Amino acid sequence: MGLGIIIPLIIVAVVVPAGLMWAKKALKDAPSSSGDMAPPTGRLTGGALRELPAPPWRVVYEIADDKLGGSEHVLIGPAGIFAVRTSLAPIPEPLDTPPQATAVARAAIVRGPLDDALRRCAMESDRLLDVHWAPPVEGGPAWVEVMPGVTAVDGRRLGEWASAQPTRLSLAQIDLAWQTVTTSIGRPDPLS
Repeated sequence: MGLGIIIPLIIVAVVVPAGLMWAKKALKDAPSSSGDMAPPTGRLTGGALRELPAPPWRVVYEIADDKLGGSEHVLIGPAGIFAVRTSLAPIPEPLDTPPQATAVARAAIVRGPLDDALRRCAMESDRLLDVHWAPPVEGGPAWVEVMPGVTAVDGRRLGEWASAQPTRLSLAQIDLAWQTVTTSIGRPDPLS
């Protein structure tokens, strides 16, 4: 055997295992793409939102965390524009005392990026809608106004909540807000 055969064999014996170890480590340490997808609990809410009649209700589903600052979905309909989050906790009781300013501010901060996007069409969000999926309490409310700017809704009764809300937006305003939010997060124009 000549050096012309031995050198390639040694290179293959060293380089291939080193390359495989490097690739395995790179895949193990790679950031997951789960930040681009809604958590499984958000999919529960997404399924409930699909049950609302469209039109008049429009939904921007499964929004990445880096797009609208923590809103999993945006619900737009006759009752207004809502940033939507999902919770597995039971629906909280309404506050007996005035809420702390920090709690109200946290809700406004979650809605902030949505409001920034809606400024393009001279609108703003109405409130943060926390959709709860804890086991239902018999005789419990379908929704609770937790504090100014935050409503907690039982996910199984989302349709009941939606049908009980007063009308604030016309169909044209709903479509304009839907189009604005969708395009602001980099998705194709849903009305073109």
